[in-house]
Amino acid sequence: MRIKQRLQAARSLQPSRFWHWATPILWATAVLVVGVSAAYGSATNSATALVLAAAAAGGAILLTLFALNVNLLYGVAFAALPMSALAIPGVGLPVNELLLAVALVVALIRNDREREPLPNFPKLMALILLAAMAFSAAFNQSLDLTSLKRIGHLALYCGLYLAIGAGLIPRRVMQKGMLIGLGIASTSGIIFLIAGISPSGYQGRLTGMFFGDPNPAAMAILVLGFLSIEIIRVGKRRNFAIALLAIPFLLTQSRSSLVAVGLCFVWWFVARRLRPTAGIAVIGGSAAVVSLIPTTVQGIGVFGSRSGSDLLRAAILSESIKSAIHGFWYGNGPGSAKVEVYGIYNFYFHNSYFAVIAEGGIVAAVAVVGLMLFEFIRLIALPVVLRNTWIEMSLIAIATSAFHLGEVLLNLPAAVAIGFCIDWIARPTTGQSLAQPVLRRRHVPQSTLVR
Repeated sequence: MRIKQRLQAARSLQPSRFWHWATPILWATAVLVVGVSAAYGSATNSATALVLAAAAAGGAILLTLFALNVNLLYGVAFAALPMSALAIPGVGLPVNELLLAVALVVALIRNDREREPLPNFPKLMALILLAAMAFSAAFNQSLDLTSLKRIGHLALYCGLYLAIGAGLIPRRVMQKGMLIGLGIASTSGIIFLIAGISPSGYQGRLTGMFFGDPNPAAMAILVLGFLSIEIIRVGKRRNFAIALLAIPFLLTQSRSSLVAVGLCFVWWFVARRLRPTAGIAVIGGSAAVVSLIPTTVQGIGVFGSRSGSDLLRAAILSESIKSAIHGFWYGNGPGSAKVEVYGIYNFYFHNSYFAVIAEGGIVAAVAVVGLMLFEFIRLIALPVVLRNTWIEMSLIAIATSAFHLGEVLLNLPAAVAIGFCIDWIARPTTGQSLAQPVLRRRHVPQSTLVR
């Protein structure tokens, strides 16, 4: 009976006005690309043309599915979010950014979801961030392809957290997509690790063909896992899912992420037992204690072979500070968060705060950090029964890891976390039966939860 009802519901789906005019155009384009590529590939035995034909044919099939149910598009886009290593050959454009950009455009155009008013502060911070980066590019005369791609990434970053915060993309669809994506990427990483294959050169650490690097892998598992795990009901299922995510997380052997998850555990313990100000004091004190741990302790156990890596990190940090000081007021240009070490090697920054300053100046850094801090304070100021500790911990993980990783504050998982925070503050009762079982036990009347 349920299967029959689902089939009837699928048939009753009505595509939005956008798809009514866009689908025929996209279909015609896909057919043209498939035909031309297949003909050229057959005539010249070009493998590239045949691959293009297959990709266009697959895109046409996906287009048909998306036209029937746009939630499939959102799900696929957010499933690709943790797969930062996938890029379009020859172009270098990350696949996850392309899919999320398409999903963002569709979410803005579609009119079947009620648009919620956004607070002015997130919109203002988005404008300041983009303006600071654009000014930095113009001031440093760095309007090249790298700079433009970086500004495009930041436009997607801002648009994504604003669209999520406005409720234009269903929260449960995003959470399901992120869990599926983490499952696929983690499985690939474990298989590669067992087989002794390390595409990015990190032997003995989880990377795989989708994550690319163990540190971003750990951050994706941690942040996106926190944001999506609440969709699973409290109990054995959720505990099992947490255990499954913990395995690939630990296999990354990322020290910065281990510190972040430790502080998140501290927050989990004190968040609902203390007042917000006391909780912030505890987490701040814990972070200070961690920062005072001697560097010799960091090399215990499996981390004992990283003394050379630590020396390199120290050299990168020294050069990063110089670059951040040089671009303190106006920045050195978007995409310029790279340093030369030992006169021959180029590396990205290993501190996201310095990276933002180096790219867009102190104004850009204040916009990003101020936005995260403002939304975090608004989130923890909610009544206890409406708090969402998972989102709170995701923001803590981002802020903590940003001290040791270069691309955290302006990475897309951070944008999703900020968007989830804004969305939850505006609609804290959505999905309440899954996220806050305490409400069901106390039988709080729905009318008392309306803000």
